Amino acid sequence: MSYSEEFLKALERTADFDLAPPDGVTEVPGRMMNDKRIRHLNRVLAPVFEGIVSYEQMVGQCMPLHLKARPVLEEWLGCPVYFTLGWVDDGTPKGVHKFDDAMIADKLANGHQDDTINIHAWLTLPTMEIIDLTLSTTFSILQGLKDGEGGVITKKADEITGFAYKPMLVGEAFLSKAGIMQNVTWYELE
Repeated sequence: MSYSEEFLKALERTADFDLAPPDGVTEVPGRMMNDKRIRHLNRVLAPVFEGIVSYEQMVGQCMPLHLKARPVLEEWLGCPVYFTLGWVDDGTPKGVHKFDDAMIADKLANGHQDDTINIHAWLTLPTMEIIDLTLSTTFSILQGLKDGEGGVITKKADEITGFAYKPMLVGEAFLSKAGIMQNVTWYELE
């Protein structure tokens, strides 16, 4: 199944769980993240990383960092950018941050009680390109590797090799309804 098909299923799942999916999502052909934009990405996203002084501080911060980056990228790219929750298929039975509909239902019914959650967040563009600010760094830190620290994944989802993004929900409503992020600070950049 293509990422586009899985993203549509994630939109349906988001609606099925009454989590207010974004309206009017349509796939756009082509690429938004060309070489020039990729070169300027660090400068554009600098305000998102304000206060982060080490790569270690990025581990486990996929949700707040992508929530902060979304409006910045929407303004810069001039298009909707979709906050996406899901997991990463690395070819192992366990996957990376793998979860299912049962976990979603449980968190919505009973709330989130722990300090951490086994879930990953990234951004999806209308072209089905992924922008992931944290996965490369998280893998590098947890595996004790220097290569990949500070790396940003910007690629068409279906062109990524070695692993696959598995979108489950679109939008941030799940985070507040499940009590995962109750006090989100929203930043507006002028």
